[in-house]
Amino acid sequence: MRHLHRWMLLAGVVVALSGCLSTLPTTMEVNGPLPATLPPLAQTLRATIAAPTGTVPATEFSTPVTTVTATTAIIVATPQPTMIAPPTPTLAPAPTIALPTLPALSPEERWRAQQLDRQIFPELRLYTTKRSELYWYDPINQQPVLIGTINGEFMAQATFFWRENSQPALEVPYQINRSYGLSALSPALIDRIRAAGYSDWIETFVFLTPAVQAKDLPGQ
Repeated sequence: MRHLHRWMLLAGVVVALSGCLSTLPTTMEVNGPLPATLPPLAQTLRATIAAPTGTVPATEFSTPVTTVTATTAIIVATPQPTMIAPPTPTLAPAPTIALPTLPALSPEERWRAQQLDRQIFPELRLYTTKRSELYWYDPINQQPVLIGTINGEFMAQATFFWRENSQPALEVPYQINRSYGLSALSPALIDRIRAAGYSDWIETFVFLTPAVQAKDLPGQ
């Protein structure tokens, strides 16, 4: 009896389900109004189908979806053009010019270089003057220096031409601070004479002018 009862119950359930299914439409019109008997699941399905493509239906449990489009920047490095330096011109080496080394002159040689065509007298000659300037050539500073002015007689040992102006002159020996009344030479001048290597006697000169006359020595 129990088994018979169960089968009868199952048969009734099948008949009931068959009746419900027979009332459902075979074709669903998603665009028209739904039957009032459509279950909530079918309404949700309709809303999903009817929603535009790419959107998500908003429900009370749905979370807004934010679409982030990431743009990737592609940087292409352009290589710098290669700079080619122009070739450096090759210069021919300059010829080496060897200058001759001039020999160092002594104070005496520098003094002699100022005397052109120097002629030495066989012996001292006597001259007289009314007024003549007596010069000494400083070989260190290479310039003539005035010793003083002489009057009267003086001795000469040679004649020459002064290089600067080719004027004839007489070479006169002079004893420092003693000869011809010139005995008050300045200390600065004495120092210059000492620096040139002289101590007692030096060679001075006077220019031959009409004020200078030759005089015979006694016994000649």
